[in-house]
Amino acid sequence: MAGSDSGHSDEETVNHVYSFPTPFEWNIRDPITLHELRMRAFAAMVLEKPRWWEKVLDEALVDKWRQEMQEFDRLAVARAQKQVKRRWPKDGDSDDPDDHSEDEDEEDSAIQQWLCDLVTDAQFEWTFAFLKHAAGQRDETTGCQVTTIPCVYEASALVPEELKMFLTQQAGVLESVPDEEKDWHPGSDGQVLDLVHPSLYCLCIDRTQVVRPAEEIARFGDPLTVYNMAMCREERPDIDHDIGDYYISLDFQWLPTDFQVSESGDVRRLGYINNLHPIKHRALCDNITSVLQRFVPLFEKSLSDVLSPTPPLAINVNPYLWYSHLLLKVRYDSESEKRKPLIPDPTPFAPPSAEGRIELNLKGRVLQKPHYRGGSWHVEGMANEKIVATGLYYYACDNITESRLAFRAQVGTDSESINMLYVNGDRRAWKTTYGMGSEEPLNQNLGSIVAAEGKCVVFPNIYQHRVQPFELADKTKPGHRKILCFVLVQPFVTIASTSRVPPQQREWILDEMERAPPLQRLPRELFDMVADYALASTSTRKQAENDREELMEERKNFVVTHNEEVFEVPFNLCEH
Repeated sequence: MAGSDSGHSDEETVNHVYSFPTPFEWNIRDPITLHELRMRAFAAMVLEKPRWWEKVLDEALVDKWRQEMQEFDRLAVARAQKQVKRRWPKDGDSDDPDDHSEDEDEEDSAIQQWLCDLVTDAQFEWTFAFLKHAAGQRDETTGCQVTTIPCVYEASALVPEELKMFLTQQAGVLESVPDEEKDWHPGSDGQVLDLVHPSLYCLCIDRTQVVRPAEEIARFGDPLTVYNMAMCREERPDIDHDIGDYYISLDFQWLPTDFQVSESGDVRRLGYINNLHPIKHRALCDNITSVLQRFVPLFEKSLSDVLSPTPPLAINVNPYLWYSHLLLKVRYDSESEKRKPLIPDPTPFAPPSAEGRIELNLKGRVLQKPHYRGGSWHVEGMANEKIVATGLYYYACDNITESRLAFRAQVGTDSESINMLYVNGDRRAWKTTYGMGSEEPLNQNLGSIVAAEGKCVVFPNIYQHRVQPFELADKTKPGHRKILCFVLVQPFVTIASTSRVPPQQREWILDEMERAPPLQRLPRELFDMVADYALASTSTRKQAENDREELMEERKNFVVTHNEEVFEVPFNLCEH
């Protein structure tokens, strides 16, 4: 286990019990009907209302919301039906539903965005039963609550105002450096300022030096050694470095920080936070540690959900039976407008079963955490970094339009051939039931959460996520959104961290050496000899930036391949 000397046998036992899913390989995940996604969308609308957990118990107000949703749905369905008729001509102008021009793509997307059937009473019943259950599970003190996206939690009052103020002040020190020292995110066109970049001064395999284990120091004399591939293979039995998978980096690794979580839930930092000076930025490091302590319960909730059996979908559809309610004449007439798949109403809402549920407890464990902020659709890190969850704290937002964080999941029912079976002529049924068309990517948008100031969000690293577009509310004034990001390494796997890798920032070491009284008394030649030895494990800022550029190019290529292999695999409508 991380932070212990129990050896690989205990770690393997723990990993057998806690089998974390990976986002890097194809997973079987049933698609969700658009009907159920609509139910979740309605529930999400309520979750964004002030004091929704009280209002959802007011039946008069619930009736009002229901009427508003019905009217919203009626208009949306009318628009969808109009566009679907244009998309699927009934006069046989094109018998191939996938033969359409680019101009029709926007119309086609309407089928994915909304249904052609009105919401039913049973669907409303499920929606508000879910919300009432969620209200009962909400933590009044922290504001921690479920979202409509499985395994994703948010909290509105997790970080006290005083701690938020201290964090903002200390982060402001990093922001106030001269313009020439500001680290604008590569490729962001000067819109994203990185205060702590995880790819800067990263671990470079076959070059970065690490502290040897105590027993080896006595044998070799030198406390440092190069972290090479042989060491990586020995220390990381959880990764097969011989298979050459695209999702394993053989060159780089982000450097996490170890944090000890006590049995009482207190969090203590065991190493420096990469790219934050341990002395100059001590106050900021302490504030970050305090915020992380408040995130631990959210990480536990999210990962407990991930490790536990997946709750059944509210609406289950069998493609082989979705025309069984029709007369034979219509059932086999693919041109008939009456030929619509049968979508059953949802089963009554039931709280998730406790049977087989795993409650993950991070108390008494060592957590590892680098920092990262994303952009396009992506998962966090690569497989060798073992990231299982992300926590975001939006500590400052000013003069921007509504900002959202969106999630999407890969779907598929066949792990071997990566396809889903269908009955001949069912292209339209799959499109109108699941929003998925032939040769379109096998993924579904699960929804999004509002990224409001003061909100904390935790989500597992099994989905792709991205920040949706936003802009200045008042174009004549500056605006910003500031985020503290925690990226959690699997708690039961130990990877190279700042506990073993000395600071690589050459400027830090030189500055400390020149201020050390014993070294100041040395002749210059001796000082230079000591400096050469001390600086051997460091990098210049220029070298670190070059390494970051190579790492980011590697990650950029990885995202493309990852989408091709997992999240954007074309939907192959096999006929059986």
